[in-house]
Amino acid sequence: MFKIHGKWKIQVKDNYVLQWFGGCWNEEAAIQYCQEFQDKTAHLKGTEWAIFSFFDDWELGVPEIEPHVVEHCRLFKANGCSKDCHIYSRTAAKSMQLEKMIPHTEGNYERRVFCGEDDAIAWMKVCHFEIDVGNFLEDVIK
Repeated sequence: MFKIHGKWKIQVKDNYVLQWFGGCWNEEAAIQYCQEFQDKTAHLKGTEWAIFSFFDDWELGVPEIEPHVVEHCRLFKANGCSKDCHIYSRTAAKSMQLEKMIPHTEGNYERRVFCGEDDAIAWMKVCHFEIDVGNFLEDVIK
């Protein structure tokens, strides 16, 4: 096992999850993140919930993260996640890796990508999720 490379923050609020991702990820980071996410969201299983993710500070990951992320996404969809919102300035490499790993809209699950959080929050509101980012990003910087 290698030392974890990559950063993240997960905060569960009411019926949604706020996430922030940073750095370049190795497989160990993906494994640890997936476990932490499962632990923090276990109580949401069987309810309808959403994910609100900030990817601007994420710098890609090694190919070995991909099967872990694909399985992670399969699990959160099976556990009730119906809306998934990604916020980042699109670059070809970032979009390509995220699009390869993250599921597309299907069935009861819908994912959208936004360049800014205001548009993302507005979309979530239309979907009946009241997102409050509050000091979440400020806490990440500390």
